[in-house]
Amino acid sequence: MAMVTRYRIEDEVGRVLTVEGFFSYEVDDALQFRCEDEAYEEARSFPGTTVERFERWSSFPDFVLSETVSIERSAA
Repeated sequence: MAMVTRYRIEDEVGRVLTVEGFFSYEVDDALQFRCEDEAYEEARSFPGTTVERFERWSSFPDFVLSETVSIERSAA
């Protein structure tokens, strides 16, 4: 296990953006970004939101292949 840095988008009342595209108080449902720039790009679609950095444990440490993951997410 490794500690990894992730980013999530939060609105002004502390709800997080979920994978489904709505805001929820359930932090476990938050859409997570590996790249801070990607998180800021997505946050532009939601005025009044902020990008928050957090760390969590992961079975897979981050690799240099983060651009590949971004491409796969865009294709999905």
